[in-house]
Amino acid sequence: MSKVINLEQAGFSVMEGRLYNHDYLWFSSAEIAKVSSTWPAIHNYALSYSLSQYSHGLYKGNYPSYEEDLALMPLYATPAMSVNATRTTITLNALDDLTLRTDTGGKINSPNLGKRMVVDPCFEVLREGRRPTGGYSFFCFVSEGYRLPAVTRLGKKGSPVRIYWRRFESPRAFFREEAVVPAHPVNPLDISGEVVSYEPIVLPPHMLFRRAEIKNDWFVNAGGQMVLLPKRIRQRLD
Repeated sequence: MSKVINLEQAGFSVMEGRLYNHDYLWFSSAEIAKVSSTWPAIHNYALSYSLSQYSHGLYKGNYPSYEEDLALMPLYATPAMSVNATRTTITLNALDDLTLRTDTGGKINSPNLGKRMVVDPCFEVLREGRRPTGGYSFFCFVSEGYRLPAVTRLGKKGSPVRIYWRRFESPRAFFREEAVVPAHPVNPLDISGEVVSYEPIVLPPHMLFRRAEIKNDWFVNAGGQMVLLPKRIRQRLD
C-alpha cells in the first residue's frame, strides 16, 4: 500500500475556510425544557450542504438521507468551531406543537415563555498582508471544477455568512502510524484508523470530537496544520 496520495492528481483541492456569521446564528445544539441552545460548533454535514448549495425542494420519507446526499456533493467539509464566539439569550413565547397555542392554557391567559440562546454576529477584521482571524475555522476537500461560494446561508433561520478561503498548493495525504491530533474537530464517521483519545461534543445529528488523537490514518499537512483525510473522500479515491 502506498504511503502517499497526491490529492491534486486525484482531482481534489484542499481549502482552509474562515467563516463569519453576519446575523444571529441559531440551530438547536441542545434543548432542555424550554431552552434551546446554540453552541459555537458547526456540524460538517450542515457545512457541506450549505457550501454545496444543496437542498430539497420536495422530499419523500421521514428520515434525512445524509449518505445519499453527501455522495452527490462536490465537496466535503470538516466540522467548524469558534473559540471567541459570544451568545445572546432571547426570550419568546414557546409554541405548543399539539395545540399551536402560545399560552399555558386554562383560565389564566399567561404566556408560555421559552428561551433561545443564539450566537452573536461576528465580522472579520482584515489587515493588509494578514489573513482574517476569529470566526469559525475549518477545512474543505473540493472536487476539481467546483467554485466555492464566498457567501451562503446557514442555520434554521438562514443566517447570512461570509467565508474567506485559502488554497493549499499540491496537497498530499500521508499515512501516519503514530498518533496525530488534527487541527480541527472530527466527525467520528470520517476516521479510518484508531482513536487513542477524544473529547466529545454531543451535537445533532450525531456526536463530534472537539479534540481527537488518531493513529494509523491518513493526514494532509496543510501549512503545518494536520488535517484528517475523511474516510468518505478516501473511498472516492479508490
